[in-house]
Amino acid sequence: MRAVAGKVPTPFYFYDGLVIKSRYRKLKSVLPKRWDIFFAAKANPNIAILGIYRQLGAYVETASAGEMKAAFKAGFKAGEMALSGPVKACTELSIIKKKRPAVIHAESLEELDALNRLGIKLNVALRVNPDFSPSGRGGAVIMVGGSEKFGFSTDDILSLLNRRGEYRNLHFAGFHMYIGTQIRSSRVWLKAANSFMKWVVSTRFSPEYLNFGGGLGIPYREGGKEFDLKIFKSGLKKLALRFDKHERFKKTKFFIEPGRYLAGPAGVYVMTVVAVKKIRGKNYLLTDGGIHHALFPYRVSKEYPVKLLNRTGSGRVSYTLGGPLCTTLDQGELPVTLPEVKAGDLLGIFQSGAYGYSASMQYFLSHPLPAETLWNNGSTMLIRKASEHDHLFVNQLKRKL
Repeated sequence: MRAVAGKVPTPFYFYDGLVIKSRYRKLKSVLPKRWDIFFAAKANPNIAILGIYRQLGAYVETASAGEMKAAFKAGFKAGEMALSGPVKACTELSIIKKKRPAVIHAESLEELDALNRLGIKLNVALRVNPDFSPSGRGGAVIMVGGSEKFGFSTDDILSLLNRRGEYRNLHFAGFHMYIGTQIRSSRVWLKAANSFMKWVVSTRFSPEYLNFGGGLGIPYREGGKEFDLKIFKSGLKKLALRFDKHERFKKTKFFIEPGRYLAGPAGVYVMTVVAVKKIRGKNYLLTDGGIHHALFPYRVSKEYPVKLLNRTGSGRVSYTLGGPLCTTLDQGELPVTLPEVKAGDLLGIFQSGAYGYSASMQYFLSHPLPAETLWNNGSTMLIRKASEHDHLFVNQLKRKL
């Protein structure tokens, strides 16, 4: 990262291809037979990153026309893609008509009607918002068991299955569930997956496709507990055996769709300390990076590990991060403890490979966009160049309607 900082202006994102490959292979190794992985493109839709997952043999889960286009550019074929999202608008429908995804996760009656009207044969999986909600969730955000904008209730799905013949162009392939996000307990995830299995069995439907969603979490606090793959492997094996007892699941294909778990630990957001100041007993590090590139560390998770990159340093000092934006939003809510820092030092926000660049406020206060870099196969590549404000004006115009 230090070598990259000499060639690319800060702030920038740095991704480690070895970490990406290692985490994918470890997760893949614990899955039972007939289980596979969709990489959730929302976590990191850079074409170069998506290309690595394609080479590893992953499928890709997209949630917008833009993510679909990125996946195609990365080499994915439509038959290797799932399309999610509570709304499939004209942009998504126009792509679907030309390149049919392997499966579409449907979430409303209006969506089913729109897909049916396209006049082509499509595979759909109904997104389920089941009645259960797992307990012992820790820091997870659970997205089932309550009233959410996502998916169908179980009663609505049973009604749809009974009249699926009305949708002549749609093949009801199975079901999709998304338990929640940032689930760090494998037992919590498995408990929800088992409840989902029991519901699927109760429908008496024979699915070809079952997607258990993603939601596998990663630790942000230093020393935090990792998602336990050993327990996960054992639990999935038991789950698979329960499905195998039923004849109508003999040909079912099973999927999970993690994003953060796979890509998060592979990324670092690198920035330069511009000034060090102390106000009323509080130490501040003013940096050239901030909320406009890294929303989650400042406003959402807030416990991302921050490290001094260019030297070891001595002592332990509590600092509050402050970015370059003229707003109080661009200030860390939780202090970070570092060796004594000086102006010109490099800082890295780790665990930034997912929901970093793609979940930032890139137009807020009109700052440049950061570069993205990737270390892979023994060399470092620039996979997105930094913007010198040109992105701000590319679509601005003055034209009569």
